[in-house]
Amino acid sequence: MSKCGRYLLKNLDLSIGLNGSREGDEFQLEIFQERRRRLTLNRTRYLFKYGKEFQFDTIKAEFVLPEFSLAQSEYELVLVVDKTDNIQNHKSRYLMRSLGEQPFRLNGVYSFESFLERGDVLDLGFNRLHFTKPQSTEVSVFPISTNIIKSSMSILIEGETGTGKTTLAKEIHEESARRGSFVHLNLASFSSSLLESELFGHVKGAFTGAIVAKKGAILEAHRGTLFLDEIDSISIDLQTKLLLFLDNNTFRAVGGESAVTADVRLIFASGTSLIKKVQEEKMRKDFYFRLNSGIFLRLNSLKDNLQAIEKFCLDFEKLNMLSIDPQLINFYKTCPWPGNFRQLKSHLEKKKIVSNGRRLKQDSTDDELCTSFYFKMLERDEETQSLEEMKLQYCHDAFNRHEKNLFQTSKALKISYNTLKNYLDKFVEMKSAEESCAKLRDNNIVYINL
Repeated sequence: MSKCGRYLLKNLDLSIGLNGSREGDEFQLEIFQERRRRLTLNRTRYLFKYGKEFQFDTIKAEFVLPEFSLAQSEYELVLVVDKTDNIQNHKSRYLMRSLGEQPFRLNGVYSFESFLERGDVLDLGFNRLHFTKPQSTEVSVFPISTNIIKSSMSILIEGETGTGKTTLAKEIHEESARRGSFVHLNLASFSSSLLESELFGHVKGAFTGAIVAKKGAILEAHRGTLFLDEIDSISIDLQTKLLLFLDNNTFRAVGGESAVTADVRLIFASGTSLIKKVQEEKMRKDFYFRLNSGIFLRLNSLKDNLQAIEKFCLDFEKLNMLSIDPQLINFYKTCPWPGNFRQLKSHLEKKKIVSNGRRLKQDSTDDELCTSFYFKMLERDEETQSLEEMKLQYCHDAFNRHEKNLFQTSKALKISYNTLKNYLDKFVEMKSAEESCAKLRDNNIVYINL
């Protein structure tokens, strides 16, 4: 066996893992002064040359990349296959190597030969290649019918902060094909005295400081969608005035003399249960029933939907042209995420900046997520979590952090194997009981995950 052959096999073994670039993966080619192209790795060999303008021979799998220097180097991308492997594409990896005296630049470092991994950035002159996982073929489906989306029916969305209420409202508006604008008004960000003007508008001279007339959010959203966020925060007085508009689509601007009619699709959002606001006498019963007269959707929290965590991470990979270690995704599934999607997105953005390279792995920046467990009690609206529940939850989270290894977990917690197993069995029983009660309580509510 030649020296080169031994080198390839040795590094192939070292490169085995889920992040290695393999057949079926994709790469995005950013061509100098040309549009981007996304291609699938489905050949055993690709050849890259320099020339005056971009060309791609699909039969020979040869690329000609624009380059203005006198460099005549050529590069090849070859699929190195381990013939002893019984699982297709498990150990097969793509190798990039220079066929001349000019190296390529991989993640900012010059190299003549290297195995590629998902998330790698390869520079050939002024041209760049991003290697990624294949894009998901899943199609996003709304939990409500197309007829409802395209209608003028109002929608009430309940969900914890960060679960994606605003994003969902925007998507519903875009799918509805309404000709007007999407107007987002956060009701909690205005005082009661200013909110009426922001919502209904005012005429010139209506009050001190009203030197010009203001249209208001309702008229801005005419023939479009008005998204009223934090609907649970408005006063009883404003609920009464808004109720009149909900009944007949007419309103009167502050200081105005005549009523105005507007064609508006209304979407409401609340971070808390509105029925509790009625019980606390902070919301009118007729206003509550009017909000619920349309479609009611409740968004699950991130901790209750582990598949959503994985999908969000995979989408983040695709949008940012990087790779996230599968073990890191599994770790994220054990975290409580009190801030839901907003917290997960912010955390990934921070890791992208702090981490070197294009591959995100578990490091010290993830340690702070473990401490979030102790704030789970703040998330429970119905009752305070008991000490026994906290103990069972903590053992379950530790079990997941140690890759579901009972021996390692019991050693880390300094308890016996049988004690840990008993705690985990009790945790499963507790969760099963909670899920059964939730199904009975919410059998008329539409749950969706964004």
